[in-house]
Formats: sequence, structure tokens, C-alpha cells
Amino acid sequence: METSYSAWPTSTIAIPVSCRLQVALGSTTPGIGLGEPPFAPTGEGVVWRGSLAGPPFADGETPANGEAAHALAARSTTASWHNRAELNPSLNAVILAAGLGTRMRSRVPKVLHPICGRPMIDWVLAAVNEAGVKHVTVVANPHHADVAAHLEGRAEIVYQRNPRGTAHALLQIPQGELRGRHVLVVNGDAPLLTAASILKVHHANQESGVPATIASVERAHVHEFNVGIYCFDGSRLVEELEKITDDNKAGEFYLTDVFLHLKPVEVVKLDDPEEAMGVKDRVRLAKASDVLRRRLLEKCMLGGVTIVDPATTFIDASVTIGEDTVIEPFTVLKGETHIGAECHIGPHVHIEDARIGDRSDCGPFAKLRPGTEIAEDVHIGSFTELVRTKVARGSKVPHVSYLGDTDLGADANIGAGTITANFDGTNKNRTEIGDGAFVGVDTMLVAPVKLGKGSRTGAGSVVTKDIPDGATAVGVPARVVRRKRTTNDGE
Repeated sequence: METSYSAWPTSTIAIPVSCRLQVALGSTTPGIGLGEPPFAPTGEGVVWRGSLAGPPFADGETPANGEAAHALAARSTTASWHNRAELNPSLNAVILAAGLGTRMRSRVPKVLHPICGRPMIDWVLAAVNEAGVKHVTVVANPHHADVAAHLEGRAEIVYQRNPRGTAHALLQIPQGELRGRHVLVVNGDAPLLTAASILKVHHANQESGVPATIASVERAHVHEFNVGIYCFDGSRLVEELEKITDDNKAGEFYLTDVFLHLKPVEVVKLDDPEEAMGVKDRVRLAKASDVLRRRLLEKCMLGGVTIVDPATTFIDASVTIGEDTVIEPFTVLKGETHIGAECHIGPHVHIEDARIGDRSDCGPFAKLRPGTEIAEDVHIGSFTELVRTKVARGSKVPHVSYLGDTDLGADANIGAGTITANFDGTNKNRTEIGDGAFVGVDTMLVAPVKLGKGSRTGAGSVVTKDIPDGATAVGVPARVVRRKRTTNDGE
């Protein structure tokens, strides 16, 4: 049976009327497994913060409305709590990632499924690290060796053999690593979690001094919903974990059972309900991808990038874009792609692991594959594909061309329909095109071959031999018909 890392009980806790809040608890909560039992059916031992809205805006900032207000509040929150010297440095984080992920119906471990170019668990780990946590333990399944290999050197791995619930997962961690510390517990399938929320929960736990703090959000039809973020007094947590039993229908040890004994408990409301989403199947994987994509695009737009249509623009977390660049609809930017300032990209452009210099443009209907480097002031036109190709400053590849394994010099022009035939059936070979070269339409360059500085080819030429600097070649196969003496500067 798959282990539940985010299920929360469904009975209702009695809260003082002045709070105007209730917590929904119970076995019907969506999640993996059969849910977890209520922890305080009478409402005893539950502490509510006087203000659940988070810290005020920083000096000089004006509250906004809607998504802008949320983005501004998140930035202010992170900045405020990162600067608090009294944050406890002995905070350990535990990421629960031993679930089998059966609803994903995949041979790939659930937490390694990519979201915006980054494995799911990396989003969680990044949020924890950004919050300043120095020691991170990941509870993994021993059958998922890929997870341990992926996290090697970035987190301590503890295996949960025969997973039997969230409390059982914590019992696999040596008690000495929990005692005397604050322990943050988060789910490995919660990629929407932010550092600001982690800091909010940890700060609330320190301020109140209670043995446990829980994060919650408001959801439709449910006033309060457990997010799956907990902050514990590690010593008290160890004591209560020993008291948990598997006396339930699923026969599992649930972490929420500790709240039957661990009191008082503080509940902190987070601002963004989306952070409560756990990725249990591919439907939620798509939803989480959409949320993170929108966050990335909003960050770009706030940084000075124009995204014409965010709904049809796709971007990975590792992509960087310079100011005053315009991204047209149906653009896909993947991997380690870096785009300079004042560029114009799209529409219908796919770029992966490539670099584009300032003031260059690409598209429409273009594809830049890994290893491509475009310098400043370059024009890449429609229906063009480049792979492992370097284009120097001021050159033009206007349309319907393929350049593979090519070094294109500065101020060169590639005519429509040009192809570099880089594969000889065994090896990939390079083509060199010198500064100021002019390649005629429908030219085929059979690599390895070199076109000198200022050289030219006639329309429809098939070039199989090197062309000297300043020479003109035509025909099939191409032959030199005119030579021009050039200086070292190509003149």
C-alpha cells in the first residue's frame, strides 16, 4: 500500500468563535492511503496565531491587489525572516519521499518526475535550502536507487523498508538527529512549497514555544486543510513517535497521531492555497507544472521581460532572460538556455540548452538545439534549425536552413535552404564559414569543409572541398571560378 504523506483527518476542531476559523480533519481527505485519525476532537491544545496573514509589508512598499499582492507579500516575507538573527540555527529538515507512487503508473520514482525542467523533489529541496536549513534528511524507498543517486551529496539518505506510514518514516531516522533540535517535516511530492512558507511556520514555532506547529490553507468546502508542513520540538517528537500504533484500517503509523498527545499545537495559515497540492498522479503533475510555470513567467515579467501570452509560453527553471526581451506565444525554453537583453524570440520557437546574445532575434518557427551559441545582433529566421553551432556577431541565417556542427563567422549571410551535411554515416563533422562569407540559396556544405573569409557560393552549389578566402565557388560539385585577394581583416 502506498504511504500517505499529506492526508489529514476530517472531523472538526472546536475553535473560539472570535477566530472565525475551523479546521477540517478526517479520513476522507485526498491523499495516498486511507487518511489519518483526528488529533484533537475536542479542540483542546490547539493554539491559533493572533494574525494569520503573515508579516506586514516592508517599509516603503504599498499593498497591491490579487496576484501582485501575493507576490509582493511573499518577497517581503522572505526578506523579513531571512534577516532575523534569532532564527534557530539547529533546524533539521526531513523530506518524506518513500512512497511507492503507484498512482503515477510509472517506472520512474514519483519524486524524480520533472516539473519545468527540474525533478519534483528538487523543488522541495530548493525551498528548504532557501529557507536556510543546513541539514536535510530524505527518507527514501530502498527500491528507488535513482532517488539516492540523484540526491547524493545534497542530502542525507535514510531508507524506509516496507513503508508503513509517515510516522514509521520518521522512526527510521536516528533519534540523536532529532533530539534537541527543531525538526521541519515536509513531503517530497509537494513541489509548490515555498521558502517563505517554511520560514513562516518555523518562525511561528519559535515565537510560540509550542512543541508542534502545523501549516494549513483555506480550500473550497473546507475551512482549513493540512498542507503537510510541520515544525516540531525534536525531543518531544521522539517521545510521542514511540507511542503511535498501527491500530487503523490501513495498518500504518500516521504522523498526525502524535497530536493526540503532543499539545499544545499551533496552526499557521499560509497565504497561497496552491502550496497544499501534493502530486499523487499525472493529473496533479500537470497542475503543479502549470503553477510553477506561471511563477517562473511572473518572475521574468517582474524582471523586465515581456511575455506576450503567458498561457502559451513554456519555460524551465534554469532559463535566464535579459531585460527588454520579448517572448512571443508558443515559445518553449528548456534546460540551460540563456537569452540576452533586447532580444525578440518567437512565435513558435523551441530553444534548449542554447545561448543567445543581446539584441538578437529568433523565429518564427525556429529550433535551437543543445550546444548552440548565438552572439549579439544575430538574426535567426523562420524554419531554421541549429545544433552545436556557433554564430558570431552580426550574422544572418534568415530562413529554411539547417546548420549542424558549424562555426559561422561574423557578418556572414546564409541563404535560404542552406544545409550543412554534418554526418557521414559514422561521425559528426564540423563546417567552418569565415567572417563576411555569403552562402547562396540552396547550398549544401558537405562536412568537413571550410569556407574562407569573404568567400561566396552560387545558388544550388554542393561544396565538398575548402574554398579559399575571397573566392567564389559554383556548381555540383562546386569549383572556384573567381578568386579575390584578401587582407588579414578580410577586406
